[in-house]
Amino acid sequence: MRLSAVFLVVVQLLASVYAKAESGNVTLTRAFADDDYGFYQQKVLEAVLSATPEYGNTQISLHPHPMPQSRQVVSLLKGDADVMWSVTNAEREKLLTPIKLPLLKGLAGYRILVIADDAQHNFEPTLTTDELKTRTLVQGNDWPDLHVLKSNGFNAEGEEWSLWFTSMYIMVEKGMVDGFPRNVIEVSGDLARHADKPITIDKNHLLVYPNYEYFFVRPDDDALAKRIRVGLSRLIENGKLEAIFNHFQTHKLALTLADDPHRTRHTLQNHFLPYVLDYARWDLEKEKAIKALTSE
Repeated sequence: MRLSAVFLVVVQLLASVYAKAESGNVTLTRAFADDDYGFYQQKVLEAVLSATPEYGNTQISLHPHPMPQSRQVVSLLKGDADVMWSVTNAEREKLLTPIKLPLLKGLAGYRILVIADDAQHNFEPTLTTDELKTRTLVQGNDWPDLHVLKSNGFNAEGEEWSLWFTSMYIMVEKGMVDGFPRNVIEVSGDLARHADKPITIDKNHLLVYPNYEYFFVRPDDDALAKRIRVGLSRLIENGKLEAIFNHFQTHKLALTLADDPHRTRHTLQNHFLPYVLDYARWDLEKEKAIKALTSE
């Protein structure tokens, strides 16, 4: 490439960055065309920006194109977006800057099995973890959870995910797989959207592993990372983050499922996350959570 052409590319890139900064917008990626998915995370980010006015009057713009998580990562690295949210793993934390507050209180690692209506006999209460590993399961092909299941010896396969995970639920409905491990936060909303399908929640089992959902920003955007950390710490301290969390009925249902004493807990290791947080339940460990955010 000629020097003049290189100079022109650099000038155009700088102009694009300057225009983005002047616009006062933070672009948030999204997974689906339906804005209901990720609405909680969007509301949290809005509250973060409102709680940090000294950083400027900034608004959220949703990325115009829904995309899977792997493409969201690329979008941030290319500068096409500023913030994404997803469960974390070591590789993702190398590529991007994680804001280490579990937005879902660690409940992303509590997985309920969605099964066909007539398949409960495959998941009796006495089923051991080793026996459970013989059942066929499905996860999103670019979800860190797929690798967690496989590394723990589960018979799990990846699937391209479509709007509201229709492809996964069809696989369950048709008996192509025995179950779809879905986190306790999202499973009730999913079943409401797929009410026409003969599927249900297994009554007896719960998969549990360290799994945290964070905001992520580009590794070169220290200012935005700091702003989100400061904003989250303020929202924890003044109770607004808890209020936003409790506003969603699905979150209350999730805690009921996660704390159900009648379910057999199958504890898994997350080999792709080299740490366990002692403040994942930030509502119960406010001081630890705030200290962790402000010390990064």
